[in-house]
Amino acid sequence: MFLVLFRIMSRKHFPDFFTNKGPIPTTVTPLQFGKMTYYQSRVNPDKDEYGHSSKPNLKPYTDNDDEMLVCEDIEDSYDITLTKNGKFFTSLYVPSKLLSYIIGAKGVKLKSLQRDTNTIIKVPRMNEKGEVTITGESERKVASARAQIAMIVAQRKERMQPTHFIAIPIVSDTINENLIQFKNEIMENPPAGVTESLFQNPVKLHLTIVMLKILDEDELDLAKKNLQTCYNESIAGIYNEIKGNEITVQGVEIMNDDPANVYVLYGKVKMPNDTLLTKLQNIADALNSYFCRVGIAKKEYEKVKLHMTLMNTSFRKGSEGKGSFDATDILQKYRDFYFGSFELKELHLCIRGTTTADDGAVKYYDTASVISL
Repeated sequence: MFLVLFRIMSRKHFPDFFTNKGPIPTTVTPLQFGKMTYYQSRVNPDKDEYGHSSKPNLKPYTDNDDEMLVCEDIEDSYDITLTKNGKFFTSLYVPSKLLSYIIGAKGVKLKSLQRDTNTIIKVPRMNEKGEVTITGESERKVASARAQIAMIVAQRKERMQPTHFIAIPIVSDTINENLIQFKNEIMENPPAGVTESLFQNPVKLHLTIVMLKILDEDELDLAKKNLQTCYNESIAGIYNEIKGNEITVQGVEIMNDDPANVYVLYGKVKMPNDTLLTKLQNIADALNSYFCRVGIAKKEYEKVKLHMTLMNTSFRKGSEGKGSFDATDILQKYRDFYFGSFELKELHLCIRGTTTADDGAVKYYDTASVISL
């Protein structure tokens, strides 16, 4: 709880704090000190402007295929220029699908943004390509308008499901065969909550590096260029130091602390020594950072969790629900189980929801871009 004492000098409104939930809710109480009246303003960060709890209702980790990594910053960097007529100017790209949230019903939101920041904001017509431009008398006002627009975009993207992801494909007959063996052995006497639908299909095996939210062709082109740039600037040098060394998947682990209440069980990623494993981790982290900086990924953890998903409750069929399963015995029995090894040969920009062939068979994801190492 924060306490703020102030004396009411006029009826002018205080400016709203810049938050993603509108004005910060306050309770104002008059306090009499002699002949002077002061006011105590209480700000409760656990309540929103409607008095509802704002504490997040966190769901259990369900693997990077279904959740998004979270970036700390809305925008990494941008330019504000001084025009010939003495005004400040900036522009930013907003996917056409999100322009309506900046404009608002009958243009109300756009007018409010312009009024509050004292800027002129021009938005492309619906379904037209182009950038949102902001012009103002001061650099600070232009920056404020840009920040608020970026926040609107970030909030709307936050509600959307990932559309693509960067992955290291796993190509190994040995891993495929051992995954099937792993599944068959468990299903002989399945623990509580375990059904066949929980298990990953061998043809879809991969290491997920970062989930992406790509809303149009421009953002897809950006993702492709970003993948190539990241490879050229950061990955190529590291890869040369680990080239020829296989990545091994051995042992199992869970994404949470309670083995009796598990949502994701994965195979642990190993390399011949810790130095090589660190370099593989550096490749994954570099990819994550690059895509966060351009705003199509979000960073939730400092380091990417290198893992091969074996069982995931998000794979359950609709009628089965998404309930957890008991992995206590699985962790004990398969703690050192050898799944196999594979080589790092490619990086894929995969398209989610593309693992069903025309004949209904399960297949690997369609790719929007492939980097051959």
